[in-house]
Amino acid sequence: MMMRKSSLLLIALLCCALAQGEPLDWRAQVEADWLCQAKVRKLGAQKPVITQEDAAGACDGVKDGKWGFHTENDAKPWWHVDLGKSHPLSRVVVFNRADGGSAARAGKLTLLLSNDGKDWREVYRHDGTVFYGATDSKPLAVALKGVEARFVRAQLPHAGYLHLDEVEVYGTADEKKNLALGQPANQSSVSQWSTKKTKDTAPLVYPVEEIIQSGRRLAADLRSMGVKVEAAGRELEEVAERAKAVGPEAAPELRQPLYLKARWAVRRLAWSNPLLDFDRVLFVKRVPSSFSHMSDQHYGWWSRPGGGIYVLDGLRSDSPRLRCLTEHFPEGSFICPELSYDARKVLFAYCKYYPHVSSVRNKVDKANLPEDAFYHIFEMNADGTGLRQLTRGCYDDFDARYLPNGEIVFMSTRRGQFVQCGKLSAMATLGAALPDSYVRCGGGASRPVAVYTLHVMDAAGGNLRAISPFENFEWTPSVAADGRVLFARWDYVDRSNMPFMSLWATNPDGTNLQAVYGNFTRNPHCIFEARSIPDSHKLIFTASAHHAITGGSLCLLDTRRGFDGLEPLTRLTPEVCFPESEGWPSSFYAHPYPLS
Repeated sequence: MMMRKSSLLLIALLCCALAQGEPLDWRAQVEADWLCQAKVRKLGAQKPVITQEDAAGACDGVKDGKWGFHTENDAKPWWHVDLGKSHPLSRVVVFNRADGGSAARAGKLTLLLSNDGKDWREVYRHDGTVFYGATDSKPLAVALKGVEARFVRAQLPHAGYLHLDEVEVYGTADEKKNLALGQPANQSSVSQWSTKKTKDTAPLVYPVEEIIQSGRRLAADLRSMGVKVEAAGRELEEVAERAKAVGPEAAPELRQPLYLKARWAVRRLAWSNPLLDFDRVLFVKRVPSSFSHMSDQHYGWWSRPGGGIYVLDGLRSDSPRLRCLTEHFPEGSFICPELSYDARKVLFAYCKYYPHVSSVRNKVDKANLPEDAFYHIFEMNADGTGLRQLTRGCYDDFDARYLPNGEIVFMSTRRGQFVQCGKLSAMATLGAALPDSYVRCGGGASRPVAVYTLHVMDAAGGNLRAISPFENFEWTPSVAADGRVLFARWDYVDRSNMPFMSLWATNPDGTNLQAVYGNFTRNPHCIFEARSIPDSHKLIFTASAHHAITGGSLCLLDTRRGFDGLEPLTRLTPEVCFPESEGWPSSFYAHPYPLS
């Protein structure tokens, strides 16, 4: 059947793991995902991260150039590891955080030793030179010449954040054995960037009762729509009776089959919804960017290879088939697919992957970067034919959306440094690699944070123009039910830079700019991926984080109840906290596409 935009889900599905073009054991894959979700989510209250849980990240053997732990901005922040007993030590090897231009924070790092965790003696103070580790294979190595200690501490002698990648400790008895690996660690504080690194020893509890209650609510909702749900409803109640007999404290191996049966019953209920009247779904498979930040996630130089634009046929059948529409592309990254209103065409952004680009020290000089390493907008037919590249140049273009008049609105770094809105400045980017405009809290030439804002072009990629004069970032446009363009804006002009990624709207020509929600709201941080709900005045959006990629908890927004704060919001996924402003959840949602 023809895919209709009004009833097509653009979502990340388990089915993306299906082998292309072949019928699969899809039941096994669906169940594997459900079991994974039960393990990761562990439905229930999310406990705050404690210092020991975050500190474990610096002695877990993972060396990736990011932070293994992250303290708060303390007077003299510290991290230490307990080796279990005193050892004559040969050396300590420190791998620094190497991303985001933050390595210099460890310039005055000191090392202290103790035999009891109370009395400390300083054995090393760094000279201020910047060191890295995982990214250049040149960690800081401090010789200790057999001095004995049980505790090894890394500390800053001044106020600041302490965040290291990994700390290794070697003794004289075996200079190849890392004594710190897997040992208990602690640190001075936790921060909003702290996460749990320790293994969870609590037994897995399958949330059978929660799934049953969810299914009952869904069945009641479907009955109110006139849908016959008797068969699936009976199946659900049979599972409920068996679960009651087994009991909530039963062994996981007894509850797992009931959990899966409950999930299948709820799945059948969900598919009986008359709005799900399609049998094909378009989606993207991609590897997340190497830099986890709401701004940096859209720069081609941080992209990682893998994935493509896919269609899953036979979504409702027992033998779904997967088709890749972009298998002929060079290895790269695909993002932001969008269907035309008649579902005949697809917009998406793509950049080619170059292994060396992320490590280029001067990304401000665009001569150092291949043009196709930037994200550009492409269009093709829904069957993969008729491919056209719509944008070019050393600029990142993405998040393209069809406008009702046939034009295309999108995000782009083409705003420039001087005349930042209009046709002349945008068209000038077609003939030269002009300098970008950068956010004031960026990371320098190795991590330039180029501002992107709303732009419009015609259906052929011409008549390019910026429609926003704003000096800072804008994100995730969509066309609202009333024809306006919804988008997020980082409005920190003359105020704090952290929490104000709020929801705005404008006419497709850039006129009638209005703040929609959250311009003075600190929780959630980011109002991303807003879309109109059909036949409703309400919107859906993703409550996301500042220091992370787009993703978080899903909310309904009713602006009749207010324009700021929590009152206008209904949390659709309350098991996922608002990331960063309330904590760091173990799972997240993204890219909501409402059907009703």
